[in-house]
Amino acid sequence: MNYKKISKTFLIAFVAFMLVSPSISLAANEVTQADRDARKAEMLEDRAASKEERDAQLEAKKDARQDERTEKTCTQLVSQAEKIQTRLAEQNSKLTQKRAEMETKSQNRIAEKASEKTKKRSDWDDKKSDRWEKLQSAAQTDEQNAAVEAFITAIQNAVKIKRDALDAIITDFRAEVKSELGDRKENSDSALEAYKNQLASIASQMKSDCDAGKDAKEVRTYFKDETKKAREAFKNERKSAEKFRDEVSPLKEEKKAEIKAVIETFKASIEAAKTELRSVFPAATSETKTE
Repeated sequence: MNYKKISKTFLIAFVAFMLVSPSISLAANEVTQADRDARKAEMLEDRAASKEERDAQLEAKKDARQDERTEKTCTQLVSQAEKIQTRLAEQNSKLTQKRAEMETKSQNRIAEKASEKTKKRSDWDDKKSDRWEKLQSAAQTDEQNAAVEAFITAIQNAVKIKRDALDAIITDFRAEVKSELGDRKENSDSALEAYKNQLASIASQMKSDCDAGKDAKEVRTYFKDETKKAREAFKNERKSAEKFRDEVSPLKEEKKAEIKAVIETFKASIEAAKTELRSVFPAATSETKTE
């Protein structure tokens, strides 16, 4: 065996191994670092993906809560709007019924007053007929008979003029009051109808906003502000429509003045007739009371 040759070969191999060994170690280290970098990058990607997933879930939950709040708010507001409209319908029904009752009472009062007036006038006519007969019986001369007939005619004419004038004043007054009532009713009904339409429009817009996913707070604010405006406008219109007494008061004063003028004219006519009768028939003093 050639030991020298083997030793030489082993030596060469050893030297070669020593030269290659650092490169192998370096390559191994590089592979290990690359694996670590890859794993680190993968972990970062996993964390990022997890964060994105969590963020997405949180956002989804937030949107779900928002949708739930919006839906709840819309349901509450729609219910509230419906209640307001229901109350308005009930008030309108009560108002219609009250108006009908007031109209019936008014017509009944007018009929009662007309009946009382007719009876009172009939009673006066009956009493005066008796007095006319007594006065005619008291006449002794043609001049007295003529004076009595002239007096009776004057009184009857004065009474008729007074009655016709008073009836016309009352009729005109009632017509004017009825006209004012009609205007008041029309204005009140218009205000109520406008209020109902505004509430319906608000409810419709609110529903559209809810369907579009608008923020619940904005929907609630819109409903609150707009219904407040509509309510205030309705109140102002009703206040204007309810100034009925202010409108009727001048009519009452005018009626009183006209009636006073008619009565004064009537009294003057009666006094003139009495004066004429006394000139030929001094005893005719019992006709001082008329209607």
